[in-house]
Amino acid sequence: MARVRKNEEIEVEEANVLPVMNIMFLLIPALLLAMEVASLAAIAVSPPKFAAAPSDQKEEEKKDEKPLKFKIFILEDGFRVTYASQQDGAEAGKSQDSSAPSIGLLKSGAPMTDFSRYDYVALEAKAKELKESASHETVVTITAENSIPMQVLINTMDAARGTQCKLVSVKEDEPMPEECYFFQPIVEAGAG
Repeated sequence: MARVRKNEEIEVEEANVLPVMNIMFLLIPALLLAMEVASLAAIAVSPPKFAAAPSDQKEEEKKDEKPLKFKIFILEDGFRVTYASQQDGAEAGKSQDSSAPSIGLLKSGAPMTDFSRYDYVALEAKAKELKESASHETVVTITAENSIPMQVLINTMDAARGTQCKLVSVKEDEPMPEECYFFQPIVEAGAG
């Protein structure tokens, strides 16, 4: 004998989403407030410029100023610094004496994962020296070998910019602080 079931309705309760909405209502302003309090540090990286139409006024100012063409090559055994198409330490007239670095390693036997093995203090001193001779320049081109860790590239940008440089508080029409050297890095692929 087969039994016949009566149609029974199953009662479904509505989901109470009010506690979840209350939590979200409190969480969103708290997160926005936390982002306002936390100061975010950023490095402005500009892509290479292919062509630009300079204004006439700026063109007249730059006629007497030779471009510095400051480049930093990050090698496994140190930094090779060039400026005005001349390798630092090379004989006059020669664009490059060797592939050896101009600023050697601080810790020569350290592994590649030790980011403090590079002499960032000497690099910053060189950037300061170049900034004093070419105060109008703000651009540095940085190139690294393929095996160089990203943190070394970031530390190199910080050293070229100046470790005491704080650009967050500088307004657009204010002059740049003296402790800011080369704060517009251009990162190129492949060390030459």
